[in-house]
Parts: sequence; structure tokens; C-alpha cells
Amino acid sequence: MKNFAFVSDFDGTLTDRDFYHIVIDKYLKDWGRNFYIEWKKTNKINVDFLNRIFGSLKLTENELHDEILQLPFDRTAVSFMDKVNNAGGRFYILSAGTSYYIEILLKHLNISNVSIISMKGIYKDGGISIIPDEKSPYYSDIFGLDKKKVIEELKEKHGFVFFAGDSEPDLTAAKTADTAFAKAELAELLQKENGNFIPFKKYKEIEKYLTDKGWFE
Repeated sequence: MKNFAFVSDFDGTLTDRDFYHIVIDKYLKDWGRNFYIEWKKTNKINVDFLNRIFGSLKLTENELHDEILQLPFDRTAVSFMDKVNNAGGRFYILSAGTSYYIEILLKHLNISNVSIISMKGIYKDGGISIIPDEKSPYYSDIFGLDKKKVIEELKEKHGFVFFAGDSEPDLTAAKTADTAFAKAELAELLQKENGNFIPFKKYKEIEKYLTDKGWFE
């Protein structure tokens, strides 16, 4: 049995699309798309942006829950999580979004063998309000949560850390992990920096890679 951690981003990594992109397209339409485009010109996608988007939805809590349950989750990740745990590792979800919708979806999918490191979120005024913990050792004044700090701590705890992600908030975590799996924007950023990573689209590809490398039986 090996002692290791597999750490995964949530939006766009365990799901096919970020939750905020989904609700922009469905509910906020042109305003949301234009707001996103203008924001990206000068700012990073951070808590302030997410709170503006999620705070503009005007949904009942039941309607919001229904949207969360429809998130396009990578079902090949379910057996992968089991294999990580069976091999002596621990699967972590590390998100600069909020545990609010992650916990709702995982409960719906009967996934309980993972640890979630994210930010608190509450239903408020028809949407979600994300509340960063400024006293957290992982706090970031940009993203609300510094993923690099989490990876550094998990390396001390587990010895070896894998990381999978898809976007800019994942960059420092991917560079800090022992082995990084990347897709979409994260793969492009690592490529520009000549960083080492393994490209992927679905978790079944990562499962095959780790099986071939002897991490899984």
C-alpha cells in the first residue's frame, strides 16, 4: 500500500464545464457573457466575479439545487476515486469555487470517500454567496483559496501528490505537485512555461496512466 494523495479541481475538471459558465448561458445570457468578457480583460476569475454571477441568478433554493444536480460530472471519476482509496491513497477535491454545490452533487451521486477543500457558500437572495475564510492558512486575497499552499501541506502529509486541473487558479498547484494532469487552459499555460504535465480529457485516461505506472493493481 502506498501513501499518496490525488488532488482534483472540481469545475471543468471533474465536470465538463464550470458551473458559472452553465448558469451564464442559461440564465444571464448576453449580460453574463459580456460581463465575463469584460472582466477577463483586466481581472482573474476570482471570488468577486463568482459572487457577482451567482448572486444574479434569482432562483429559489430548490431551483438552484436542480441545476446543481444536472452538472455534467465525469462518471469515470467515480471508479477512479475508489481505486485511489483501495491503493492506499486519499482523493481530495480542491476548489476555488464553493463546497455548497460540490457537497450537494456528491451526496446526490452517493460519493462519500473524498475530502473537500473549498470555501463556504450559502444560499442568499436567489443565488450563492461564497465566503472566503481570511483566517485559513490557505487564504488567497486573489482567488480566496491558495491551491499551492494546500498542495505543499499535502506533500508533507502524504509524501507524493498528484494534481489534476483545467484553469489558471490551478497553475501553481500543478507546478508544485509531483505529477500534474492538465486539460484546457491549464494545459496551455503549462505548455507556455515548459512545465511538465500529462494531458487528459476524462478520468479514465488518468486511471489507465496510473495503472500502467503501477499505482493501481
